[in-house]
Amino acid sequence: NVGIYSNSAGLNGGGIYSEVTYDGIGGRIAITSSAFYSNSAGLFGGGLYNNAGSPQLSNVLFQGHTAKLAGSAIYLSKGSATIADTQFIGNYGASWGSGLYNKENSVVLRGVIFSGSQATYGAAIFNSEASVTIENLSLISSTAKYNGGGILSDRSFVTITNAAIALNSAKYGGGMYNDTSEIVLTNATFYSNTASADGGAMFNDAASPILTHFTGVGNRADHYGGAIYSILGTPVVRNGILWGNSAEKGGAMIGTATLVRSIVEGGCPTGVSCTSVWGENPILGTFGKYGGSVETIPILTLSAAIDRSSSDCAATDARGVARPQGTGCDLGAYETRGLALTVAGGNGQAKEVYKTYDQPLRVTATHVEGHAVDNASITFNSPASGAATNPISQTTVMASGQASVTVRANGYSGAYSVTVRAPGSQPVYFNLDNLDAPIAGLEVGYSGSTPVGQAALFTATTQGGTNVSFAWDFGDASTGSGGQTFHIYQLAGTYHVTVTASNDTASTQEFLEIDVYDVALAGLTVSNSGPTVLGASTTFTATAQAGTGLTYNWHFGDGGQASGASVAHTYAAPGVYTATVTAANGTSNAQSQTAVIVEQALAGVSLQGASSGEVGRAVSFAVQVGAGQASRITWQFGDELMAAAPAEASAGYAPWASVDHVYAAPGTYQVIATVANAVSQVQVGTSVAIRDVAIADSSIDWSGQLEIGQTLNFIARMSEGTSVSCIWDFDDGTPPLSGCDVEHTYVIGGNYTVKLWTVNSIGAAVTKTNLKVTDPTPAAQGNALYLPAIRR
Repeated sequence: NVGIYSNSAGLNGGGIYSEVTYDGIGGRIAITSSAFYSNSAGLFGGGLYNNAGSPQLSNVLFQGHTAKLAGSAIYLSKGSATIADTQFIGNYGASWGSGLYNKENSVVLRGVIFSGSQATYGAAIFNSEASVTIENLSLISSTAKYNGGGILSDRSFVTITNAAIALNSAKYGGGMYNDTSEIVLTNATFYSNTASADGGAMFNDAASPILTHFTGVGNRADHYGGAIYSILGTPVVRNGILWGNSAEKGGAMIGTATLVRSIVEGGCPTGVSCTSVWGENPILGTFGKYGGSVETIPILTLSAAIDRSSSDCAATDARGVARPQGTGCDLGAYETRGLALTVAGGNGQAKEVYKTYDQPLRVTATHVEGHAVDNASITFNSPASGAATNPISQTTVMASGQASVTVRANGYSGAYSVTVRAPGSQPVYFNLDNLDAPIAGLEVGYSGSTPVGQAALFTATTQGGTNVSFAWDFGDASTGSGGQTFHIYQLAGTYHVTVTASNDTASTQEFLEIDVYDVALAGLTVSNSGPTVLGASTTFTATAQAGTGLTYNWHFGDGGQASGASVAHTYAAPGVYTATVTAANGTSNAQSQTAVIVEQALAGVSLQGASSGEVGRAVSFAVQVGAGQASRITWQFGDELMAAAPAEASAGYAPWASVDHVYAAPGTYQVIATVANAVSQVQVGTSVAIRDVAIADSSIDWSGQLEIGQTLNFIARMSEGTSVSCIWDFDDGTPPLSGCDVEHTYVIGGNYTVKLWTVNSIGAAVTKTNLKVTDPTPAAQGNALYLPAIRR
């Protein structure tokens, strides 16, 4: 708590000089609950000069300061500062920013007041290459010779929330001048600012500020742009009010801009992009304090700005009142709290459908903020479907502090609420109940002859009553609903049917007795789960294509009996049995039969046979069955790819079954017998080694003329032997020849011994025969020459 009075400095910091030195010392000052009066400086910072520091100020008064160049009250440069709950009153004389000069600095202002500032540029606040955040600003009656009667921002980032900028003046930008800066304003009121040239409230040069919930009222420019003048920028106004502004040209604004969901006197300005822009009278109050820390302009009871937007709504208005108060948020910086409605009569009534309620629905109202309530629009809304009033919605106006409507019940019964709203206000509710008309003349009928399994139609009607519901009891533990309904009975018989008609006021009943009969039997078929292993049960199933209420009686062919659509029976002995079922109902009967095979499962099955044999000679195999009777035996001898398909023995071989097989080649073969009957199947196997038959009594047969050049045929003969290979040597120097049936031609006469080797896997034998081959050519006589005989 200090007071600093009437000090002066030739250069900087008439009241306080603070600077961070090269070694980081200094610049850390905190001032609370203090006053600075009439201090001055020759250059910068008449009250406070801070360079590169971070001053913290709270609840401080700066009044009557002067500086020749900048910052008559405060000069901030190249640091950061926080200033809260501080007033700047009547500071003057600077070229730039008599209240606050902020250069290359970051500053936060909260709850600050600037009044009566005078400067050449930016009378209250001058921002140069700065970052500025302001909350709750009141900037009143400041004057700049040239630009920015309230604030001038040059190449800066400025965010202002909740502001009143009023009664300021300059040549350009009476309230605010933005030069190449990024500006965001929310809940700002610009009132009665003036410019002797352009931009009564705001001048934008290469700047495109975003203005949300902006109120611009009564601003004036002698030349262009009574509220907003823009060049080389496109400001955006959302949820705004521009009213009562004036200029030689463009009372609302001049230049490109975007207006969204806003009220503008005269509608969308020339050259401006508009979406949902209205020209209706916002019906505004006077500029002043209406709660909160900054001045606002209230919107009155019948204002077209009330509840007008549902997008881009700020959380509160400039006073801190929550948005929205009504069905939507209000336009401008002020959110009205509207009327306080009170239910005064007509609540809690009940009336029969289609009739008018005895008492009108009546509300009284006072305005939360003290404004007039008469002529305010009051809307009574009931639900859009179901029980409601008719019509669903009615609108009237307040007169002598109250409003009322007469309502009629629609055709639906039930309790419901009527919601009553006034613009910008919280709703109140009436609770009503539409009652049903009494029931009279209940009649019931059905479609007549009713077979089991087919739908019967039941109908119920009344001659009087509303919203009647019908509940059915069909007498078979089944229920239904509706004035027309179907039901299917599953059993024949006589049924007592009851229908109950009811609504909210009464209920009544009617009765029917109906006969339901069975559908005639048709298409009876029967099946069984056999063949069945002896000792196991067989399942029998009877099926009918048509017929209801059927009974089934079975005779199983062995003296056994049973009843039911699906039954099981166990036979005591193997055999083929015929089972008979008799199906019947009250209208028809029929019989059907099925055969079932019962057999003992095969057991103790073995395969016997020789373990060896010879090629070409039959080998015997036999199957023995210890228990059960084989009905089919299938053989695989292991040479199927070389011989015919598997052999199959007939049922006549059982329980013994034997078969002979001849193998065509030596080798070891796997023999498999598959033994089966109707209920089981067993595979058994063995192996057999087959060898060749030994060669015996080999000899040589030949035919042809024993002369040179003649072809002779040679055949190997033997009494026994399999898989035999033959090799021949003709004793004439030619290579040996393979094959048991070959040909050979001699080219020179003489005596030859022909040898034959016969070979198989058992052994080999050699056989010889002697031949004399002659040359038929005559001997030469005299000078004659004889050539050998050649046969063609």
